[in-house]
Amino acid sequence: MIKLNSIIEEIKIKKVYFLISILIFVVDTVSKYFIDKYLQEIVIKRVIGDMLVFVYTRNYGVSFGFLNNVPETIQHIIPELLKVVVFFAMIIVFFIMISINVKKQKLSMIGFTMVLGGAMGNLVDRIMRGYVTDFISMGFNETIRFPYNYNIADASITIGICIIAIGVFLFKEDFDKKKIDNGKEENL
Repeated sequence: MIKLNSIIEEIKIKKVYFLISILIFVVDTVSKYFIDKYLQEIVIKRVIGDMLVFVYTRNYGVSFGFLNNVPETIQHIIPELLKVVVFFAMIIVFFIMISINVKKQKLSMIGFTMVLGGAMGNLVDRIMRGYVTDFISMGFNETIRFPYNYNIADASITIGICIIAIGVFLFKEDFDKKKIDNGKEENL
């Protein structure tokens, strides 16, 4: 069983990563605050021509609008279920971050940092409002666009997962290696 003192010690060692997660959460929350306050009435705001457009959207589903169009009979269940799922996912990510060997798995640690920050942002939004505020729309023109609006938290989670995959698959960051190394140390 993991002792509280060892968890606190790991948090102190990896504090910069946890602070970055909090920074991502703060930036996401502040951006959603300003979007909720100033963009609702405007609806669409072109930031960089047609490439980057802010479009106020309430997302009752998951990232990128998935599960927004579910049957009405289960529509009221999804927001509550998502709160629970995201909360437990955040706990799992937290404990993965505690157990990561930063020297051997730096990219994965950066990825999990981004996932944790984004998950916190969307979970707080979902708890406080009952939905997640999405506002970023990207594309080349009016017809060639990414099909879903998203927010900074969604982008952070997506980029974080890509970084984890790059670390694990391309640079062979291995989560099982820590167990093997610990097993060798115990046998000595």
